[in-house]
Amino acid sequence: MGISKSSIATPFSVTLFLMGWALTPVFVRYMSDAYDPYTQAFIRYLSAAAALWVYAFLFYRRDLMLAVRRWRTLAPISMVVVCMQLAWTIAIYNTTATMAQLVTTLQAPLVILLSFVVFREERDVILSPAYILGALLCYIGVIAVFMRDDGESIRFYVDYAMILLLFVSMAWAVYAVWGRHTAKGLHPVTMFTMISVYVSLGLFMAMCLLGDPSTLWTAGMRMNGIAFTSGIICIAAAHCGFHYAQVRLGSAYCTSLQLITPFITHVLAYTLWPDEALLWIQWAGGAMLVSGGFLVVRARRMQQVQAQKQPVEP
Repeated sequence: MGISKSSIATPFSVTLFLMGWALTPVFVRYMSDAYDPYTQAFIRYLSAAAALWVYAFLFYRRDLMLAVRRWRTLAPISMVVVCMQLAWTIAIYNTTATMAQLVTTLQAPLVILLSFVVFREERDVILSPAYILGALLCYIGVIAVFMRDDGESIRFYVDYAMILLLFVSMAWAVYAVWGRHTAKGLHPVTMFTMISVYVSLGLFMAMCLLGDPSTLWTAGMRMNGIAFTSGIICIAAAHCGFHYAQVRLGSAYCTSLQLITPFITHVLAYTLWPDEALLWIQWAGGAMLVSGGFLVVRARRMQQVQAQKQPVEP
């Protein structure tokens, strides 16, 4: 029996969004000296929109035209992404790449909660003991990540960046579940192509009002090239991979897999910036997050095995 195209595409799409989003905060922090956050967010999304538009026009032209006609559905989702992207970028300018990635893992239990409300097919796995335990570990792990060493003691601390990252987690939960519902009627590539176009327009206005567009020239060709590469890998490829995977695997499951990205980010970022080091209690919180994620994955796999064992009614 040959290997089906779908059996290859799904794990490949998972790899795309995991690696793309693990690299995101590293790219953003690396480019923070060249751009203000508004301009950086714009150039990264603009590069993603341009690359996706060319790709979709060449290979999914009919689906692209359908997505263009669905602007009433996609424009509101895009506004959520504009706010989320700005908050995410500004937060990384005020904290480390590792911390930004760790805090936003709170999106996992939030997506679980919204998926429970919206998608009937998600409810069996979400109600399983393994899934519930995994979600609880995620919450405890996030609390541990919020701990800081002030020189006298280790205490719970929330700053401006953390507040922004909490907002990003909530916005992402809405985007993930809303995006899955929308992607059922659209091709994921063409859907996100149009979202990236609308987001680029929103970020362009934010850059003109709050940022410094002149840095697009002063940053130089090398940095603009890095921003372009970042947009293609971390936005275009990662988002399309995520939407493709979540239609086939479920919103809660795909978001739970993202729990491993903080450690990929940490390994990459720590080689560049010494302040990416974590306290022991933050490491413990991160371990809880990963453990919770594995429990979630196991619960999903068990549900799939049980569904395959059920006899098909004639």
